[in-house]
Amino acid sequence: MNSFDKGLRAILWLNLVDALATLTWLHLGLATEANPVMNWALQLGPSVFILSKVALVCLAVTLLWRHREVTGARLALIPVAMLYALIAGAHIGFAMLQSWASQPVQLALGVGS
Repeated sequence: MNSFDKGLRAILWLNLVDALATLTWLHLGLATEANPVMNWALQLGPSVFILSKVALVCLAVTLLWRHREVTGARLALIPVAMLYALIAGAHIGFAMLQSWASQPVQLALGVGS
């Protein structure tokens, strides 16, 4: 498996981590969904939220993979993977902060307000 395919696979896994962590924070009342499309999906239920999030990212990953020979697709992978790594890191940092705080802290990196 080449590095491009590994990057696409990482995006899929990091997206799933983001979805599950977001649902956890929402369930605990520690965050709100800032993305209006995902917020709408969330109003329809957690299953619709997860399915929508996974489906949309799978669609984007499929488009990148189908155009993997195009330089633009290869270059697009870098900021997308970095963004998802940052989001996953924020979730981990938020979990650590919650474990250290005596009172709940609101998430402020795009998912919370």
